[in-house]
This record gives sequence, structure tokens and C-alpha cells, in this order.
Amino acid sequence: MLIAYRPELENPPREGGFGVITNAGILQLTPGVNADVPESKWAEARQNRMVKRLMAIGAIEEMKDMPTVQEIPQSVETLSQLAQRDALSMIEIMHDVEQLSDWKKIEGRVRIRNAIARRIEAIRIGKA
Repeated sequence: MLIAYRPELENPPREGGFGVITNAGILQLTPGVNADVPESKWAEARQNRMVKRLMAIGAIEEMKDMPTVQEIPQSVETLSQLAQRDALSMIEIMHDVEQLSDWKKIEGRVRIRNAIARRIEAIRIGKA
């Protein structure tokens, strides 16, 4: 199961992971897309009140499949026209530092700019 966790959407924004204890065991989510979430643990976790709240604000999202490189907007202006959730999804899969830097130059939303900065840093230190 693919689960996206975006702690920057929480109020106040966070940077670390998120964990919830269920009858099926502990479910740990790291920032970004978590690709190996067992369905049994997720079914139990989504009944948790905190998980429901995070899903309502978009900080946790069930994903049908991973966004593909073909879906990444090539025009610099396109990212600023996307909804915040969609823009964050595009940033999570981007590996081109130059494209990310171009997006950051024209992006006005603070959370998107911060996500771009974190992604650039992750790429530079080899964690992306």
C-alpha cells in the first residue's frame, strides 16, 4: 500500500516521522511516500482518531500508484498553478535540482518553497 505522509501540512508543521500503535502492531510513516505499508496495519491505523484528522487535512494520503515522471510539469509556471497537495507530490518524485531551483524562484507558497528546499538538500546529501 502506498501512503504519503506530509508533516509540513500539520499545524504546526513538523519534520519527523509519525507512528501509531494498532492491534496489528506499530505503523511508522516517514515523510514522503511510504511504499511498503502492510494493508492489515493500514486498515487498523485508519480507524485511529489522529490518523483520521491527518487524512482530513491532507497530511496523510492513500495513493493508488506512484506519480510518474511523465506527470511532472515541464513548464516552470505550471507548478505554481497546481493545488498544494499535487505540487508536493511532484516535488517528492523530482530528482532534477535545476528544475526544483527554477520552481522555487517563482513559487510564492511558503510550504511549497520549504518542501523544494528540503528536497534539494536531500538530493545533495544523497538521501533522495
